[in-house]
Amino acid sequence: DTSGVPILYVTHALDEVDRLADTLVLIASGQVTAAGPVMAMSARTDLPVLATRRDAGVVLPCVVEAHDQSRGLTRLGFDGGALLVPLRSATIGTRLRLRLRARDVTVATIRPVGISSHNILPATIEAIGPAGPHEAFVAMRVGPSPLLARLTRDAVVTLALAPGADVFALVKSTVFDHG
Repeated sequence: DTSGVPILYVTHALDEVDRLADTLVLIASGQVTAAGPVMAMSARTDLPVLATRRDAGVVLPCVVEAHDQSRGLTRLGFDGGALLVPLRSATIGTRLRLRLRARDVTVATIRPVGISSHNILPATIEAIGPAGPHEAFVAMRVGPSPLLARLTRDAVVTLALAPGADVFALVKSTVFDHG
């Protein structure tokens, strides 16, 4: 909204929240259960209404930095890094929101080589928590920005992932949701 007038928007559709809201207030049984900026709230795995979403993930505010017509890619910068996504028609400098689903993020303990993914982000693990009977959420930071991966518990054990570990987060460029 460019008018500067605050808008109260009530919805059960969290994809609308991702696209439209700056601040999220969760209410259950008439009580506020959590509130904060959408970017921070989207990464919280302690809130069942957010963590149980099949598309649980984070919302990153980004800026269109460049287009590479020959490769069919657009570079989106965010606080802490940049991502290559399929070519967009947005003007350089355009601000947009990018939803990164936890299920579309993988983790490596060493920088991968010889792979098709352009998006390899140095990250630090902040926390690991349950995401179902056989899965875990791995909450990370890429610079100051949150990132979330949904991995099997076996992957967490096999890779010996733990809070404080430096890892590489991989995101395929074809899975981006733009808001």
